[in-house]
Amino acid sequence: MEEVRQGGTVDILEYLHRRLDDHFRHLHETRQQLDPVTPVFVLEHDLGETELDLLKTTVRTAVAQGFGARVRQWWLPFVVYAAESGYDYVGDEYWLSFETSTPSWRTHGDRQRIKTWFMRFADEYGGAVPTGAFAQNFTIIAWPITHAVLPTYLQRQLAHLLYEFRTGLTTRLLGSPDALGAILASRTGGYTERFRIFCENATLLGQVAAALLSGDDEESPYLVRSTLHRLVEGLSRERQSRLWLTQAKQSASRVRASGFRSHSTGTASLQRKERLPAATDPKLLLRYQEGGWRAYAQLPDLTLLHGRLPHVYDELRRSRARIAGVDGKMLATGRLVYPGQEVRLTSWPRRETPFIQLERGSAPVNGLIADQCMMSAGPWWLFRQRDAGPAMEVKGKFARPGRSYVLVGDGVIEPPDVPWLTETTIHVDGVRAFDLSVPRAIGEADAAALVATGISVLADVAVRPIGMVASAWDGEGSVEWLAGEHAMIGLRAERAPEKCVLAVDGDLYSLAWPAQQPDLFVSLDGLTVGTHQVTATLLATGDQPLAEGSLLVTIRDPQVRPEGATSGEGIRLLASPARPSLTELWAQSASLFIAGPRNATAELSVTLRGADGEPVAKIHRRIDLPMNSAAWSKFAQREFSSADLQGSYDEAESCEIAVSKAGIGFASLVCDRGFRALRWVLVKRHRRRSARLVDRTDGDDTRIEFFPVESPLVGVSYEPGAEIQAPPRGGLLRATAGNVEASVILPPDPNELRAMGSARSSVEAAVSRTRHELMRLVQGHHNWLRADLPGDPFARYQQRNVLNAIARTLVSVIAGNHWARLERKLELGDVLDHLDEMRAMVGDSFSQKALAKDVAHHLWRWSGSRTSLLSGFAGAIASTAASSGIDDPHLAARFLLCLASSPGRLAEWNPTERDQLLDRVVNSPVLLRAARFVVLGTDAYREGTIKSSTGGVA
Repeated sequence: MEEVRQGGTVDILEYLHRRLDDHFRHLHETRQQLDPVTPVFVLEHDLGETELDLLKTTVRTAVAQGFGARVRQWWLPFVVYAAESGYDYVGDEYWLSFETSTPSWRTHGDRQRIKTWFMRFADEYGGAVPTGAFAQNFTIIAWPITHAVLPTYLQRQLAHLLYEFRTGLTTRLLGSPDALGAILASRTGGYTERFRIFCENATLLGQVAAALLSGDDEESPYLVRSTLHRLVEGLSRERQSRLWLTQAKQSASRVRASGFRSHSTGTASLQRKERLPAATDPKLLLRYQEGGWRAYAQLPDLTLLHGRLPHVYDELRRSRARIAGVDGKMLATGRLVYPGQEVRLTSWPRRETPFIQLERGSAPVNGLIADQCMMSAGPWWLFRQRDAGPAMEVKGKFARPGRSYVLVGDGVIEPPDVPWLTETTIHVDGVRAFDLSVPRAIGEADAAALVATGISVLADVAVRPIGMVASAWDGEGSVEWLAGEHAMIGLRAERAPEKCVLAVDGDLYSLAWPAQQPDLFVSLDGLTVGTHQVTATLLATGDQPLAEGSLLVTIRDPQVRPEGATSGEGIRLLASPARPSLTELWAQSASLFIAGPRNATAELSVTLRGADGEPVAKIHRRIDLPMNSAAWSKFAQREFSSADLQGSYDEAESCEIAVSKAGIGFASLVCDRGFRALRWVLVKRHRRRSARLVDRTDGDDTRIEFFPVESPLVGVSYEPGAEIQAPPRGGLLRATAGNVEASVILPPDPNELRAMGSARSSVEAAVSRTRHELMRLVQGHHNWLRADLPGDPFARYQQRNVLNAIARTLVSVIAGNHWARLERKLELGDVLDHLDEMRAMVGDSFSQKALAKDVAHHLWRWSGSRTSLLSGFAGAIASTAASSGIDDPHLAARFLLCLASSPGRLAEWNPTERDQLLDRVVNSPVLLRAARFVVLGTDAYREGTIKSSTGGVA
């Protein structure tokens, strides 16, 4: 080694290149023999500490000397150097830290050449290829970060994930990195966005996890020993991470030692025609209320589907959901990621209609939900009655002698012809209900009548869970355990058989029946997550069948306690959208609801944390329970602008909200900024604000524009890399690079603003009512609406002024000159003084005046809630909308109210639908004038400027 050190830069690079080439070729050949699909990672270079130090020093020297052609032919040391930088990457700017540790890189370096070398490494040595959204958006840095295997800033979160899933490990998962990675990726919804991005490459996640879970003395086929030890050492530096990893490895070791095996499905299971219930299916139940049965559905936590499509979780947390059979009411934004939601069915859902669909959800996600969240097949549904509590659905449709059930079926189908069936009342449209009291002795004709409706009668054999209390058991034919729990069933026969043939998902197992015993106990350990059909056939001597019993066994993913707490706990914290980002929380575009016992108080804390996880600011407050979204909004407006939090917001990377009450419960929510390719950082020096752009993109095409408050749609260009001083009145800073963008509102200086006097935003009016000109205003509104807000209350004030100015301009362009003059009056005066004038200007015809009168009469009532506003306005404009070519009044109402109040949100609508509706409104401006009347009028009521509560505008 000393002789190598004495050589020149090129000599050292040649030595290192040949040393690495021999190592990676041997590693690739070994992997090919063991598992051809297992990739090689650059971090597996197996260099000792001395050689690695020599490599780093030599690469830096080579770059400083000009990075010439003689140097570049020995390219492997440069690839290792880039991967080592990826390992130390902390989620900030890769190239900035790379350039800081590599002097002269900005002068002589070549980013694209680094990517080319990594691609060559993949071709020649079977190297890993980056996949997922991160690789698509960051085509260069994805290579060194992927080949760093597990950057240090993600190690703690992976240890936590493995610890959480330790009870769900099986030998199948431990032997299949792809399957392990997929199921781990599906559980990352509650983790930071940066970690979720890493886990989008499920194959890499599974290989790293399988390697970390291997025994201490085992050789892992997925990582060389030196790299594995390096990762374990990194995870062990922190005590908590070390404990998590240790316990996860112990669980994996126990699974291997026990030899648990999941049952192979085989050919027989693939031939099953009926779909088994899934863990993501709803649970149906009936409650006897008001003289009849009411139907309810308990919704599952659909974040289990996250692993199937990477963007599923984000759509779930941001979308409202429509539930089949629930009339006129949608599930609130983000509620599907919280388990325990329950809805009442007013009509019986149809099998051909998806049970759950996201409002404006993408076709792939809604298709996945429709496929994985289904009611059990009809036309009859069986519910077992109990002495207390609701009647729960028997998904297996098994009825036992001597028990009572409720039979629900399509209203046009005749029920089974049995004497112990009587009709009862059910408050659900489209179905009839019957009390089914099964006698202890059932004749063959009656049994055949039940079987004809799809209901089996079990009399001679009982199949039930035993041992550890099951997570769920309907008392008949369906049982649930969490993965890792000791699953056992007991078989009891009235007539002692010779043996039992057990079929698990079509695989047959022959079991001798214990002599002179009524019971046989069977362990089902090793079943994978999902639903399994278990059928027991009892045979007498000569294999003559005596009886048959069935059981649906569901093994659920061992989800940990959610952040917001579960539905059965005393305190529960729900956010809309679910798990908002820090910027969504601070901009108050996210609302919170804290459930708890009435007339109780609780402790609420808000903690801002820096990039290192350490607190930078914290407040404690006492709140009254429950806290609804309106109360939270007031709390956030007051506390987020306080000096305790405001001064630390810009440097914070995450915020934790925790609510607790001794003896009642605890719930928390963590909101992080997430990984952004572009991000603005505001700095305050000597009472002046400036902004700096954090650019994590690969290319050099970043563009920066500044939009002043005075002319918010006209941008001024700035050179990238410069620190931008905030002007006295503030404005909007927007950076774009390809399809990535970042915007922030620059706050004004209140002292200078006071001296200069207020200035109105001047929005250049569109020269015509063309769709192109109107969409320019919509997009401008959207840019200001979606921009990040710093921890400064004056920034929000300026943003609101600009948004109002753009909305007024757009409405004025469509509504006409007379309405435009009215908008100028409204800008300077009180809405209360102009309500009669607005009503008069809605329209001149008899029908238009009638519409204005109807709106005026209901303003006070519609101001109470968004639901009443939407439904009421839809009814009021139904005929006018139809005559304008819009057949769906509810769609028209949503569009018009959005256009009249927050037009920027239309930028996120389906373009085809939006353009069609916009053309209709331009041709019939009375619709927008009525909508603007509604928006301004209900806002006035809501803000208390109108004191009347008994009628409309005179």
